[in-house]
Amino acid sequence: MDVPSLRVFVYDDIIGRGVVPTAADVAVRFGVSREEALAAVRGAGIGKALLADPATGEIWMAGPFSARPTPYRVRAHGRAWWANCAWDMLGVASLVGGPAELEASCTDCGAPMPMRLGRDAEAGPEGAGEAVVHFLVPARRWYEDIGFT
Repeated sequence: MDVPSLRVFVYDDIIGRGVVPTAADVAVRFGVSREEALAAVRGAGIGKALLADPATGEIWMAGPFSARPTPYRVRAHGRAWWANCAWDMLGVASLVGGPAELEASCTDCGAPMPMRLGRDAEAGPEGAGEAVVHFLVPARRWYEDIGFT
């Protein structure tokens, strides 16, 4: 399987089903073994967009989507997706098309912080109020340890 076809399949599947495909899903789609699918994901070299879990080799992140539950959830069109961080919630909403419900919680106190992003994304999320997104790591260093960031 070639990298562009893998990338298109992964993103089409995420947006269409609301979940990140497993290596078994990739294997079925491309008619290869699960081991070959894992190797393809690890070796795709898609860099910051498609990352394999270091322990399992399964797709961990297909930026801005997360394969694992996170505190950041986007709901639109009757489906829901996990985002890697608050910033990625906006990316997910943009990719799937608005309007979207954004679910997050304060990382300091745990209070829910629901927001809505309408069709006019430039207007910003409704309900954000005085919310602040704080990044512990400078943007230029995010990919040194993306799992922590």
